[in-house]
Amino acid sequence: MKTIHMTDNLVFSEAAPSKQPLLSDQIGKIARLTLKKDQEVDEFHAPYQPHYYVVVSGEALFRSTSKNEEEKCGPGSLVVFAPKEQNAIIALSDEVVIISFFHWPSGG
Repeated sequence: MKTIHMTDNLVFSEAAPSKQPLLSDQIGKIARLTLKKDQEVDEFHAPYQPHYYVVVSGEALFRSTSKNEEEKCGPGSLVVFAPKEQNAIIALSDEVVIISFFHWPSGG
C-alpha cells in the first residue's frame, strides 16, 4: 500500500502553473497541478488515452476546445477528456489544486 497526501508540500509559482509528479509506474502517472488565479494550463491532448482530472481545491474552468465546451468545476469534480480531445484549464480561484491521471499507451 502507498499513501499520497494530495495537499502536502504544495508549490505555487507566480510565473506559471506548477506540476509535481506524485506517482509514475508501468501503468501511468499521477501529477498534481497547482495554479494561481488566471494561470492557464496550455492545450493538451493524449492521442490514445483519456485524461482524468480531479479538482482538490479552488475553482477552475475546464475547456474542451475540440468540442467547443467549457465548465466551471470545484472541489470533488472529476473531469474526463476523451483521447485526442484538445483541452485547457484556467484557474478561477487564488489557489487551485488539481490531480491529473494519465495511462500509458500500453495500458500496463
